[in-house]
Amino acid sequence: MSPLQPITVYYDGLCPICCREMDYYHRRAPDLVRLQDCTGEDLPGDVDRDEALRALHIRMPDGSLVTGWDAFIAIWERTPGMRWVAAINRPWIIRKPLDWLYRLIVPFRPRRTCRDGVCEL
Repeated sequence: MSPLQPITVYYDGLCPICCREMDYYHRRAPDLVRLQDCTGEDLPGDVDRDEALRALHIRMPDGSLVTGWDAFIAIWERTPGMRWVAAINRPWIIRKPLDWLYRLIVPFRPRRTCRDGVCEL
């Protein structure tokens, strides 16, 4: 097995749950899980901000984009102590229904909104 290479995670920096979760993965594997807030930073041309806000996106080492539950699996593969989570989520019969459920509930996540420099949940 070849050593794992870093991925870039495009996450919603206005979602407190997303921020907490992605920070956890980054702290556990800072050399393998790189974070980019897709709400405030310039994104590469092939990453659509609206799409990235609809589902988690990651850039794989080969340059391809992976979204949704497959993106979580790629993160878990690189996070020490979570590789077993990736392994049990990889089979199609588990992965596809969880991806569908994830995409169904993600629009209802909490998001901060800012007006005049004051942010609220």
